[in-house]
Amino acid sequence: MRHSLISLCVTLSLAACGPSVVDEVGTRGAQRCLSLSEPEGSSGLTSGLPSRVSWLFKVDTCGGEPVAGLTGAQFEIYEDGKKVSAFESQQRVAPKGERFRLYSVVLLDLSGSMLRSGDFPALQAAAGRYLDAALKDGHGHHVALMTFDGRAEPQVLVPYTSNRATLQAGLDSLSVTECRASSECAGFPDRRTCAGWRCVDDSTNLNGGVVGAVNALSATLDSSDVAWRDGALVIFTDGTDQAARASSGDAQRAVTQTRAHVFTVGLGGEVDEAALRAFGKDGYWPVEKAEQLGTAFTEIAARVSGLANRFYVLEYCSPKRSGTHALEVRAVIETERDGRLTGTISGQFDATGFTSGCEL
Repeated sequence: MRHSLISLCVTLSLAACGPSVVDEVGTRGAQRCLSLSEPEGSSGLTSGLPSRVSWLFKVDTCGGEPVAGLTGAQFEIYEDGKKVSAFESQQRVAPKGERFRLYSVVLLDLSGSMLRSGDFPALQAAAGRYLDAALKDGHGHHVALMTFDGRAEPQVLVPYTSNRATLQAGLDSLSVTECRASSECAGFPDRRTCAGWRCVDDSTNLNGGVVGAVNALSATLDSSDVAWRDGALVIFTDGTDQAARASSGDAQRAVTQTRAHVFTVGLGGEVDEAALRAFGKDGYWPVEKAEQLGTAFTEIAARVSGLANRFYVLEYCSPKRSGTHALEVRAVIETERDGRLTGTISGQFDATGFTSGCEL
């Protein structure tokens, strides 16, 4: 069985599928076309008696944004170049996010500047909103929480889990008072400064934190035994790299080389916006005030959840009764921001032995 991926732009110019841009709120432009493709490890287009044809595929924009929430009315089926009438065949398109495993890591800046700023409660609440939004659909989403300060490696606060209560307990643990003065941090050899109520390494190893979190997430994706999987890293900071344990180039290379999606959130005017835009290859959210963090984290959670919900299964009863035939599935949607978006995926199926009596 042969099949191929085709993306159709809404203009005749191939430039319409060019590089995406970061807009004024830092999200990646959608680009004016759709991309339909089979997920890695998928069995692809299949057919079976009496005349059932099935196809698992994912839908993204040409800019790489997941497209979730599509209905059967937004897909058209063509056999040998001719549209298959819904009156001649049963047709169904269903989301299949439950067949997919999504791993996301939330990396939080707990350096001295963040803890002394008074903004930590807002960050803690914003991370909770991410968890609420990311886990509400329950489609195989596993979340890990990590933190960084000036230490060489980011710290795992909560390993991967889909248990909301466990993740909240991890966030709550960050509020536990460890110290009132640096002398009380003597028992923590790698974090001897008291910043507010926690013992920290009073620096910011942003670059090293990014490298460590990316490597950890990539290792999880590589070792997972789930056939269809994806990953996302959400990075929060209120400052710039001070520790110089790794360069911004090291962090940029890690982000570029990983298959995972990476989003960044920068709070206040002391962040390195150029670096955060570069690290956030799937979107950068600049936030002026801490009370705006919840909105940023919720928006990112919606984008991350869309990674799982962009998977669909097309099933229909073919009217063909013999021979090999070309199949094309076309998605057509209308959006306020980008207008009409279209894309197709094409392949072949064998109708030998097909008969009547097919039911979905």
